[in-house]
Amino acid sequence: MVITPRPFGQVLSDAVSSLGRIWKTVLMPALAVSIPISIATAVVFRVTGGSDFIELILNNPENLTGLPDDVFWELARPFYVALAVATLLQVLGGVFVALASHGAVAADLRGEALKGGDVSRLALRRYPVGLASTILIVLVVAVLIGLGTTVWLMPAISVGTPNISSVFVALLLLVVLLGPGIWVAVSMSMTTSAIAIEDQGILGSIRRSMRLVKGRWWATAGFLLLVGLLGGIAIQLIQLIALPLAAVGGGGGALTIGSALGVFTQGLLVAAIAAMYTHWYIDLRARREGLTTSDLG
Repeated sequence: MVITPRPFGQVLSDAVSSLGRIWKTVLMPALAVSIPISIATAVVFRVTGGSDFIELILNNPENLTGLPDDVFWELARPFYVALAVATLLQVLGGVFVALASHGAVAADLRGEALKGGDVSRLALRRYPVGLASTILIVLVVAVLIGLGTTVWLMPAISVGTPNISSVFVALLLLVVLLGPGIWVAVSMSMTTSAIAIEDQGILGSIRRSMRLVKGRWWATAGFLLLVGLLGGIAIQLIQLIALPLAAVGGGGGALTIGSALGVFTQGLLVAAIAAMYTHWYIDLRARREGLTTSDLG
C-alpha cells in the first residue's frame, strides 16, 4: 500500500489510533525496562544519600536556609550524583523502548501482528547502534547548549542591577545562543526511527534524520512539542490518581500502589511517545520518496 503525505492533524490522529492497536505489543518491552530501572533508581538514591537530601528539602527546608555555599553543595552533591546516574539509566532503557516501539508501528502498518518478544528481539539487534547514536546526539546537544548558556551568563554576571532593556536583551540573547542546540536536537530526532526501520548505522541514521527534517524543521519541532505536552498531561493525570491513593491509605501500601502505577505507566508513556514520533518519521519519508508499507522494515 502506498503511503502518502498527511496533514499535521492527520498524522497525530493516525498515531493515536495506532497506539490503540500496538499497546499490547509494546507493553512487555516497556515493563521489562521500566521495572528494573525504577528499582535501580531507588537503590541509587538510597545508596548515594540522594534520598536524604530530598527528605531534607521536603521535611526540613529551614535547615538549608543561610548555609554557606560549600556546605550546601556538600549536602546536595549526593542528590546530583544520583540524578546523573538515574538519567543515564533512563537513556539506556529509553533507547530500547523507542526501538521496540518503532518496530511495532512499522509492523502494524505492514499488517503484521508481532508480539512483544518479536519487537524486543528487533530492539536488541539494533540497540548498540541506537545507544551509540543517542549518546552522540546527547553529547553534541549538551555541548552546544552548555556553550550557549556559558556565553549568556557572562554579561549577566558582569552587569549590575537589571532593568527592562537588559532583561529583554538577555532573553533574546538566550534564545539565539541556545538556538544551535535546539536545532540539532530537532534535526536529529528521527535517528532511532531510521535505525529501527531502515537499519541505518550510527552516522548514517543521523544524516538520514537531518535530511528528512530539512525543510520541515518547524513542523517537526511543533509535532515534538505537542507530543511532549500530551505526555506531560498524561503524567499529571497519573499523579492525580496516585496522590489520592496515598492520601486515603495514609501512606504505606497506598504509596506502594502509587509507585507501582507510576512504574507501569512510565514505560508505556515512553513507548507511546516513540510510537508517535515514528508516524512523523514515516510522513517525512512519504514527502520525499515513493513510500509503501513494504518499505517499512
